[in-house]
Amino acid sequence: MLLKKLSILLCSSLITCTVFAQSNTKDTAIIDKTMTSFLECDSQFFQQLAKNKTKFEQFAHLATADKVAYFPVENAQKDDKNSIMFKKPIVYKGLNIVGYQNIYIETPFSGQYFFWGFIINNSLDKIKNTLSQLNWSNYNSSSYIANSKIYDRQIEPTVWKDNIYSIDGVIPRQATIEKAIYLETLSDNQSHLICSIQGDIPDDILFSIRPDMKPVIEEINKKREEKIKAYKLKQEEKAKEKEKEKAKTKEQSENQQSSQPDIEVNDNKTTENNSKDGMQAK
Repeated sequence: MLLKKLSILLCSSLITCTVFAQSNTKDTAIIDKTMTSFLECDSQFFQQLAKNKTKFEQFAHLATADKVAYFPVENAQKDDKNSIMFKKPIVYKGLNIVGYQNIYIETPFSGQYFFWGFIINNSLDKIKNTLSQLNWSNYNSSSYIANSKIYDRQIEPTVWKDNIYSIDGVIPRQATIEKAIYLETLSDNQSHLICSIQGDIPDDILFSIRPDMKPVIEEINKKREEKIKAYKLKQEEKAKEKEKEKAKTKEQSENQQSSQPDIEVNDNKTTENNSKDGMQAK
């Protein structure tokens, strides 16, 4: 009887362990698929995050917009506010992914620069070897580049092509867009795996690759318009104050001028009286 009970308990435990193992395997497969989609540096990653939102919210809060999901940062345009750290690491092929970063740099003459990707607690060599399916090449002394592409809007057909001239410190030329994935050192055992799209980027192309940036750009534009509106209102108020001061000065000047003849008349009368007095004295 005791053996029978032990057998039942053992079977129950094995079933539970099997179900748990299957669940873990399924979760790992979902995470692997989503993280692998990131390596394409396009909209697939954000679509996968939306599809598997509940799985990834164990790591960090996800925002949603237009059928995509993304890790929101406080401010993509400020160095101290453009990253988040995860509640616990995302383990992907043995890599410990501990945070996410979203960077947006807007320049007046050299285009726009977008960077998005992960902070990883592993060395460059470890990441490079783990992601050996990418054709890594040296970018500079402390970073690597892979999947470098260029999109020239002036050449037909306008399609993404391999970019063999991606050089550190050289900005994309006018009417071109460049895209790549970079691997760089942050500290002794912490690295950046980050996608980039940069150059002369129209909104339709940007949002086709970075749909997560649509609400971000809209919010930035909204704040910019509010600042412009506030500035114009302030300038109008200054102009009104200036007009008031001008009108006040003019009124004071007119008052002074209108009182001047009375003084002259009085002076004339005084002179006339003095003359009469003089004549009488004679």
